[in-house]
Amino acid sequence: MGKKIRTAIAAVLAFCMMGISASADALGTKITEYEVNNGISMKLAKGTYWTGSDYTVENYISYSPNAEVVPIVAYGQSVTKNDSFSSMAQQLENQGWHVIGGINGDYYVMADGEPLGVVISEGNIITSDGGLNALGFTSDGTSIISRPNMSMKAEVRGTEYLISKINKKRDDNYLSLLTDEYGTSTKSASSGVDIICSPSQSNITPNCELTLKVEEVKKSTGAVEIPSGKMVLSLADSAPQAERNVLNSLSKGETIKVTVSSDAAWNQAEYAVGSLYKLVTNGKVESGLDNSLQPRTAAGIREDGSLVLYTVDGRQTGYSVGATMTQLAQRMIELGCTEATIMDGGGSTSMNAIYLGDESLSQINEPSGGSQRAVSNYIMLATKMEPTGQAAQLATYPLNTVMLKGATRTFETKTADIYGYPASWTGGINYTVSNNLGTIQGAVLKAENAGKGTVTASSGDLISASVPVEVVETPDSIAILNEETKSTVSSLQIKAGTSVDLTATAVSNHISLITEDTCFNWSCDSSIGKIDKNGVFTSSDNAGKGTIYASAGSTEASLPVTVIKTGTFDDVSTDAWYYGPVEYVYEKGLMAGTGGGKFSPEAELSRAMVATILWSREGKPTPASSYSFSDVAGDKWYAQSMAWAKEQEILAGYGDGTGGPDRSITRQELAVMLLKYETYKYGDPGDVGSLEKYTDKEDVAPWAKKAMGWCVDKGCISGMTKTTIGPQGTATRAQCATILYRYDMIHA
Repeated sequence: MGKKIRTAIAAVLAFCMMGISASADALGTKITEYEVNNGISMKLAKGTYWTGSDYTVENYISYSPNAEVVPIVAYGQSVTKNDSFSSMAQQLENQGWHVIGGINGDYYVMADGEPLGVVISEGNIITSDGGLNALGFTSDGTSIISRPNMSMKAEVRGTEYLISKINKKRDDNYLSLLTDEYGTSTKSASSGVDIICSPSQSNITPNCELTLKVEEVKKSTGAVEIPSGKMVLSLADSAPQAERNVLNSLSKGETIKVTVSSDAAWNQAEYAVGSLYKLVTNGKVESGLDNSLQPRTAAGIREDGSLVLYTVDGRQTGYSVGATMTQLAQRMIELGCTEATIMDGGGSTSMNAIYLGDESLSQINEPSGGSQRAVSNYIMLATKMEPTGQAAQLATYPLNTVMLKGATRTFETKTADIYGYPASWTGGINYTVSNNLGTIQGAVLKAENAGKGTVTASSGDLISASVPVEVVETPDSIAILNEETKSTVSSLQIKAGTSVDLTATAVSNHISLITEDTCFNWSCDSSIGKIDKNGVFTSSDNAGKGTIYASAGSTEASLPVTVIKTGTFDDVSTDAWYYGPVEYVYEKGLMAGTGGGKFSPEAELSRAMVATILWSREGKPTPASSYSFSDVAGDKWYAQSMAWAKEQEILAGYGDGTGGPDRSITRQELAVMLLKYETYKYGDPGDVGSLEKYTDKEDVAPWAKKAMGWCVDKGCISGMTKTTIGPQGTATRAQCATILYRYDMIHA
């Protein structure tokens, strides 16, 4: 490896160790960051910000022009053939390029994939600029942002006509020039004239002249084929009559002179991509920018000529809310850009890169749609340098970490050659930690003291790698979770003499910390049980109430605990008002548990469930007919019980012939079914009972008044309060068990 290149990499890594500049006001308060080497004169950076109510996450690549790595604009098999970053990168790989990183490019028409602005590839215009700004690159990697100001003309029989577009769908009034780079057809949807021509040269540069030789004149009613290697001059029938007459009268063999001109700055453009909006000009924010929060992609040029490829994620509450265009422009200025322009955003925002020492590309940002979107084009940084096979530098992962005092973190170090390709290395890796943050054995850091510093990996004469580490002693908040479900626990009800494994999480400066159970001091009131250093709580043998505590530094979280003594079911305490009835209906086989040792007393009952309970009480007799209601299929678990209940007039259906088996049953419906069962079993008891003492008696449906009065008189149903009966409220499993128990006591 040359001394010059090695020194350059060392300087980059030294810069990364110093960290990035102070918090960026444009996006909020910076809470985490890293910046690492990503290839020759390339750095990959990430920042997380707190907006005051949520997060914003940015990723960007900084690139300084050099001979080894150059910017390229990649597009699909045609300029309108959208594809993913990985697919377009593979196309370049097939051409001998090695793609290191990049971002999505220009806005495009969703319906047909046509980019709004320019595409230049290998110095050739693939599609014209549409009057928009563009980001261009020369062969040495130098960047330019400006309007190409392309002008295209066709001279036909001595008269010049304006060509408004190259490789874009024709408009209503002007000529459009299309090549096979556009696709296999012109995609026109209206009638017009299409001149199939043989060009004097296959390439169209920003400033050039070429001659088209007419092969065929087609009067079309829509799209026409673009033959391979040919060009098509296309004009709509809505264009001026004189121009249409000239084109329609052309004969095979006639020639057309095409002239293309652009600003001189674009003569050396090897690659270019369009941009819908300019963000920054001469270090100032452009006016009139969109101020909605969105995922965004941008590119900027610093005063020293370096390039910034930038993304900010959005539309993801709790992860990143995005940025306005004004914020984006301000952030590009904070990063040192004097010129900046926007790329496509929203679900198209995408950054990919190879982490140093990896074999393949990784998705760096988190697209709002959940995955890479196929888009029109990408800006890629690539090299044709081959792997050397000689390890030259180290890369340590994770790239940053924030830990609670007492936690451990394992680091992984990879080796790469000078270009970032993986390279084997047999030497051992030595790890050190700065600022007395803790001790490190092998690759495992034990956080012992609060502060900020770095973990550095080194080996021999390889360029070392450092990552930022912060250790927090007192977090801002602590949450207690169930270890098994990983869900936050706000209160705990536990059966006497049993155990539950708890864990805790901690947040500092809006960042979730790396923690372990032993980072926290666990304690509990002795009256409810005991808890060990790993958060395993074992309840006492007696019922009671108390609190579990988890603390770190001066921050503490508390968890109210109720220890219950239970019988058959873990969720039915012996002192619950429905304990006896639940045990009774279970013992009698009228109601079973809901699985996992639970009865689910607060769960609602369906009409089919109540029918099945009463059918079971009768010994599960076989109904005379298997048909009951139109919405009860014969293979359902409740088919027989519903048929029996209908047959015995215990359950009435609805006017449309349905029985509503899955509908939650109300308290008044349950009372009606119970009275009808009583009538079936013992005869009609007549009008018994009164609802006068209940203030909501008028809420009882006329068809349910007798049943509710009878159930209240017999003590089967009591009020929800002293003055309310709650007839239209749904019945819970606990209420049903109690009503069935009280009913049986009437006939005991």
